[in-house]
Amino acid sequence: MRKVLITGGFGFLGSRIAEHLGNLGFEVSLGSRTSRLVPQSLKNCKPVITNWNDTSQLRNVCAEQDVIIHTAGMSAEDCAKDPIASFEFNCISTMKLLEACKTNVRKKFIYLSTAHVYGNPLVGKLTEDSIPRNNHPYATSHLAGEFGVNYANAKGDIEGYNLRLSNGFGTPILEEVNCWKLFVNDLCKQAVTIRELTIHSNEEQQRDFIPISNITKTIEMIIHQKNPLSQNTFNLGSGISLTLMEMAKKIQSRTNHLFRFSPEIRTNPNLKNSNGGFLEYNIDRLKTLHLADNVNFDGELDSLLLYCQNHFGTSAI
Repeated sequence: MRKVLITGGFGFLGSRIAEHLGNLGFEVSLGSRTSRLVPQSLKNCKPVITNWNDTSQLRNVCAEQDVIIHTAGMSAEDCAKDPIASFEFNCISTMKLLEACKTNVRKKFIYLSTAHVYGNPLVGKLTEDSIPRNNHPYATSHLAGEFGVNYANAKGDIEGYNLRLSNGFGTPILEEVNCWKLFVNDLCKQAVTIRELTIHSNEEQQRDFIPISNITKTIEMIIHQKNPLSQNTFNLGSGISLTLMEMAKKIQSRTNHLFRFSPEIRTNPNLKNSNGGFLEYNIDRLKTLHLADNVNFDGELDSLLLYCQNHFGTSAI
């Protein structure tokens, strides 16, 4: 049985990865800055303290692990408020973790980065060879973290991979996780609470939405690779570009399928005639290495809508 450390293990993405790997029989350590109780829904998982100011403690935590999945990081909003802190954590703490992973046995290290390194908004055809152009602290600090992974990988300290995530969505594991600012999660919550779907941005803007189930499956496939992959940086998305209106209509359709009503879609009239911009978030590198799984939008949306109904809905539905 392989042992996995997930930093940010109690976060929105970290806990979903933990659930998936725990159900597969991995021994999962959930890294957190504070002591936490592990919910019963997370099988084969235990909490561990990750003290980012104590390299010796981090080294002890990493010593028994086969795989480190680094999901801990500051949000875009927090990075904008404190750019210095964004680099101290997203870059420097990542470097500390990489240093702690150095052993005689080369560990697998998976870093969860962001598609936003390429720009804001994301437009055009974007491959892993596209030049990152986003100067926002969220993007630049993550890119610096990627450079740290690349350096450690080149030295042979780790077998390192950077995953540039597009717009993930899905059901949270922990109720206290705040994932309701995400576009899809927000609309699903609106659907069952106010029976409307209000799009606050340009409805013609294109995004690459990816169910979290696809993210967790891709990570599983990378872990199972016996030999180092020929590439170490990947665009992780669905490879399917949808406008915000197209995604809203998908949510409207799934709401009708589950609850037999169609929430009205509302848009900002001041943005109706603006150009959303073409986007192709290219995932050919994943496909070439057989690391891309079938995308199941409906399954993830149904799960998310049912979660929203159970936690936020009314008896009227």
